[in-house]
Amino acid sequence: MSDTEYFAEMAVLLELNGRDSRRKLDLFPEDTRYFAMLAGSIVGAELAQRLEEVPEAVAQQSSAFTQRLLELTSPGDDGTFQGILETYLIETLKDELRFCCANCKKFKTCLALDSEEVGDLFRQRTLGDESAELKRRLSDIVNDAFVRTPYLAVEIADELCDRFIHQYTARDIGGVFGRYADIAASLQAQYGVNYRKIQDEMIRINMDFAAGRIKP
Repeated sequence: MSDTEYFAEMAVLLELNGRDSRRKLDLFPEDTRYFAMLAGSIVGAELAQRLEEVPEAVAQQSSAFTQRLLELTSPGDDGTFQGILETYLIETLKDELRFCCANCKKFKTCLALDSEEVGDLFRQRTLGDESAELKRRLSDIVNDAFVRTPYLAVEIADELCDRFIHQYTARDIGGVFGRYADIAASLQAQYGVNYRKIQDEMIRINMDFAAGRIKP
């Protein structure tokens, strides 16, 4: 994979994450939205540290943004925040496992994104260009490509598209759950979340995920 293609993939991932973040914020009452935004930033930063494909500059920006939010309002031992953080982590795991276009092995093929302009623009962003014009241009190009992947927001793309093949198999799903268990342990140490509660929910999700829908 060329550097241009690599950065283009990161631009697509950023746009998808933005959509997922907006959806998850809507899960929480208006008066807890700041805590929800903080939880999303914390979970995102934890994931960025554990995914090799995330550029180091992007991971550093994510961690720095989280730190700024924590400096504005520290949640301390607030039980409400801990519950939101637990929910956000589980919902993020569910996003990664959903049966939708973004989690299909053929996603890039169907997306048919011209990576040259997108890759160059996103490279500029990783180098520090955070202008509104650049962000808008990136978003417009990627969203135009999303038209070719109509099942981004569904849970049954495997039923709606005969080309769908989930990105994970029953055999390699263990690594995904291991990553989230590691994050849960980190969040327990830093913010006092209920690790056992998260672990029980992950076991349930794992059983549902592998039951009959995943090809070996």
